[in-house]
Amino acid sequence: MSAHTPLGAMPPLNVIARSALVAPNLKILYFPTTKVACTTIKWMLAEAEGSLHLEAIPRLLAANSHYSQTIHNRHVSGLQKLTELPPEEARAMLQSPEWTRVAALRDPIARAYSAWENRIFMRAPGRTDRGFELSPDAIEDGCINMTASFATYSQALTEHQEAFMRDPHFVPQSRVLRPDFVSFDVLVRVDQPGGVDSIAALFRERSGKDIQPRRHNESIGVPLNRACDAATAQRLMAVYQSDYETFGFERREFATEVEPYILSASETQLVTLVRQSVERVTSVSRAAQAKMSARYGIRQIRKAFLRRITLGRMYNTPRGIHW
Repeated sequence: MSAHTPLGAMPPLNVIARSALVAPNLKILYFPTTKVACTTIKWMLAEAEGSLHLEAIPRLLAANSHYSQTIHNRHVSGLQKLTELPPEEARAMLQSPEWTRVAALRDPIARAYSAWENRIFMRAPGRTDRGFELSPDAIEDGCINMTASFATYSQALTEHQEAFMRDPHFVPQSRVLRPDFVSFDVLVRVDQPGGVDSIAALFRERSGKDIQPRRHNESIGVPLNRACDAATAQRLMAVYQSDYETFGFERREFATEVEPYILSASETQLVTLVRQSVERVTSVSRAAQAKMSARYGIRQIRKAFLRRITLGRMYNTPRGIHW
């Protein structure tokens, strides 16, 4: 979207700004993209905006594998979604020179690898249940072959994109950010030196606070070039073709043959234990949320029932009699 695109020509807000966050004190709109330092940036933005509510963390029912992940819950970040504002106000923010629109980018294959590692391999809570079935571990002598497992995932992603694209971790960056409709004032590569630091500097300037980036999500430590060969990379480049065309990413070269990275028996067992722990946490969280939803529904029914009785009394009570 150019600076002169008429508001009426823009698509519905939920298409271009589904996850955009508003920091009114800073006059910043942040458009997060999963697996692109969004945890780090959200923490910095909430701290700079002064909207952070750490006291809300113990009350959360959502499944979080780590303390840092709680920032994605808006009870913690205190940040409002752009789509919650009146449409005309939100659309004006997308063009106003008084507001700064911020987003970040990451190499598509590195992002795809991070998404697979987090969402598929380590079973982080998400919307990828079918993705687990389509991307089974490649096992050799009872141990996980990381290289072959990642190749299996890339093939599944190529053939069954619909099963993965329900989860924003796998959606192309071009479809999340929609630069065809949003003019970004700050658009940085977080996988290049100084990328995240430049966003922190903007937040420091606007807030007057000592905002510093902190690394929150750690990988399991297997380098991308040990898990990805040329064939796997080509499949992923095809899936994320729109990112290369939209943002001009360079097409990285990978070795035709990669020595398989096979976990040891103890490492494989540890992965299994971690997955089981994540599944238990997710199960407990879903049960708690369902229980809370049921209680809320019962309370609403009770309120409606009592309101109906009260109204009935008001209209059926003879004059001179008071309840």
